[in-house]
Amino acid sequence: MPLALHIDYDRGVPVYRQIYEAVIAALASGALARDEQLPTIHELADRLAINPNTVARAYRDLDADGYIVAQRGRGTFASSEREASPADKERALRAIYDQAVAEAARHGLGAAELLRYFRKVKP
Repeated sequence: MPLALHIDYDRGVPVYRQIYEAVIAALASGALARDEQLPTIHELADRLAINPNTVARAYRDLDADGYIVAQRGRGTFASSEREASPADKERALRAIYDQAVAEAARHGLGAAELLRYFRKVKP
């Protein structure tokens, strides 16, 4: 499964919310395609070494908000109905920024250094 997730316990954000944000970020960036299958609750819980109820809560919230669709007997899929809104993209960018700044801080780098590097690097 291409869903890349990293849980940061020092971020002060509940784990279920980090999963929620990661799925939205993957949808907004195109890393998770519309109609693509997500890992099962137990697969993701095992991979992240967390309680399956935590993943279930994130999936339940994502389903309620229209980002994913659970199909009994088939699995959970990214919704083909919901496009990432500007607010979704803003949330995804914020999550990426927060993670990048936290990772830079672990290496003794400040946000200003990180921004200078992003401006210097061309995609």
